Amino acid sequence: MSVNIPIVNAPYLSVDNLQLAVASTTTLTMAAGRARNSTNENDIILTSGVTINAATTGINALDTGSLANATLYAVYAVGDSTQNNTPGAVLSATLTAPLLPVGYDMYRLIGYVRTDGSAHFLAGYWSGSANERTFVYDVPIATAVTAGSSATYAAVTLTTFVPPVQNVLAKIETNWTANAAGDTLALQPFSAVGDTVKYIAPVAGASAHTLVREYVQAQLDSGAPKINYKVSAGTVAINVAGYQYTI
Repeated sequence: MSVNIPIVNAPYLSVDNLQLAVASTTTLTMAAGRARNSTNENDIILTSGVTINAATTGINALDTGSLANATLYAVYAVGDSTQNNTPGAVLSATLTAPLLPVGYDMYRLIGYVRTDGSAHFLAGYWSGSANERTFVYDVPIATAVTAGSSATYAAVTLTTFVPPVQNVLAKIETNWTANAAGDTLALQPFSAVGDTVKYIAPVAGASAHTLVREYVQAQLDSGAPKINYKVSAGTVAINVAGYQYTI
């Protein structure tokens, strides 16, 4: 008689909950939840939420050093495959893998947070409880393009405000002042061919002032996330309102 052997599929890089929140200028919270580790071999399970204190180092803290100014940090859930140490979280300026605390041997990227010029976390809000997550800044962040007027596609660097991940969806806020009705503003991924987003100034009235938000894929150029813009006339300020990412 043959024996039926069940087929069990391991949950491929699954994530459940572990939502992030800014608690203060130097602390974050990670909610209870679970995730497969980065190599898809074990589960990291937080049975209760934790507070990540960036003023200290170690578990539920910064992995090493001190919180720096104007820096993008990665937030990781970390665990111990021997189950001798309680799972928790680590903040790291290394966006690929943290320096793990003693006794911990696995991790999973959960999100990102950015500091301002005073080494304080910029306020913002995460949404999503599975692999797809969204982060929105409380106040959109200005890029170097504050009065852009290029009539041909020019690059906009989003470094430190958007994770350096190929094809991350950057939520772009544009504040465009056209010269006349019918003027155009276009956005596209860096090195793309056609327009991804195109705005046309209202048909009535000159000096159209348009404030809009739109997702645009950012592509990496020497490790820096970038998009392109051009205007037929007028000037535009380009800000980062947030981004969508996959963990």
